[in-house]
Amino acid sequence: MVGDVNIYMNGLDDPQMAEIEIMIAELKSRGKGLAQESVLMMMEFAVENFGIHAFHAKIGESNKASLNLFHKLGFQKISYSEIFKEVTLELPITESTREKLHQLIGNVVTHSWS
Repeated sequence: MVGDVNIYMNGLDDPQMAEIEIMIAELKSRGKGLAQESVLMMMEFAVENFGIHAFHAKIGESNKASLNLFHKLGFQKISYSEIFKEVTLELPITESTREKLHQLIGNVVTHSWS
């Protein structure tokens, strides 16, 4: 296992909002597109199967790779926690974002472990 990707759908105020996180723990597996591929697949799955209409991602301010990834996917900063030194990003799912997600999924390199 090189890492994990998680989606939390536990918002009592908004059950169609999900928090997504990714971790590529193995150093040799970083920088190969696995994070983007995993996040995109999980997001598309959540949108199609659970009707998720917005994603949040909480990322430490020093984690430049994750910040860059989520910005590249269209997430925008909505808040900052001084206590945790953490940025919260959001991506509302509109028809336009759905199309972009679908397009990005078609462009990712699918990895196999043969």
